[in-house]
Amino acid sequence: MKAGLMKNSGFNGKLIHGVVDRFARNSRHGSVIIMHNHIFKNAGTTIDWALKNNFGSAFVDHREDMKMRKEADYLSTYLCKNRWIKALSSHHLVMPLPSIPDLELLTLMIMRHPIERVESVYNFERKQVSDTHPGVIHARKYSLRDYILWRMKPEVGATIRNFQARKMLPPRKTGQDKFLDSEVLQLKEQLRDVELLGLVSRFDESMVLFEEYLCKIFPEIDLSYVPQNVSQAHTIGLELRLQRLESEIGHETYDVLLENNRQDMLLLGYAEKEIDLRISQVNDFQDKLTDFRARCAARLAAIS
Repeated sequence: MKAGLMKNSGFNGKLIHGVVDRFARNSRHGSVIIMHNHIFKNAGTTIDWALKNNFGSAFVDHREDMKMRKEADYLSTYLCKNRWIKALSSHHLVMPLPSIPDLELLTLMIMRHPIERVESVYNFERKQVSDTHPGVIHARKYSLRDYILWRMKPEVGATIRNFQARKMLPPRKTGQDKFLDSEVLQLKEQLRDVELLGLVSRFDESMVLFEEYLCKIFPEIDLSYVPQNVSQAHTIGLELRLQRLESEIGHETYDVLLENNRQDMLLLGYAEKEIDLRISQVNDFQDKLTDFRARCAARLAAIS
């Protein structure tokens, strides 16, 4: 049990840039679906585990990627035909999400430091069994430095080039790396409107914020988790890890990597401020965080 913390919770009666207000206006008129914009190597598998644990068969790990990406009306039609869905996760959600009568779609996104994320992507691709995917082929063939330089080419998939910014915008053409001023403004505004916004570096805090928001819809929500698909056990802080990466790949390559992730770095800064603001508006946040971590520890103990 969750010690009853969530039943009397809330954002201290305040608005979070209109997010709570929009929910109050719209969700009373229809069903609510959590839409996890699952960003590759951003702790999304653990999020999905928690959603599955709460919603069971009403959670969908959506894998029909081509239909999601290429058919404009696919998602609307799919959700209208499957009203039983409470949560859906996909690596290929097309943003912005559609407006569907009598359905309130809540966006869930976890952001990560874009440079820290690079080594996770590289290590993951090196381990894959596929012998046809370009990322896998080049990760096996190249050192980390050479893999990064290959990934910086405009004609190569933008998996480590402002990837998170791209996941918040409508699909962009291959090689379209320059962001327009209008897109930069749109990114900042969209980030503030993400109902369930989190950070990998502040994962437990993010999950408590998610519970705070979702308990208004699902009173028994419990997002405590067992970590899934963890490829890197960090024994040193982020700053030292970044220094180690720069030393390994060289200053010039590191600078190229930074330049090609400028929008993601800006987004990360916006997300940090937004998370701080949302936490400040939660009553007894530290007590709830302590309770959440105790529930996570209990889950781990139960399987060990």
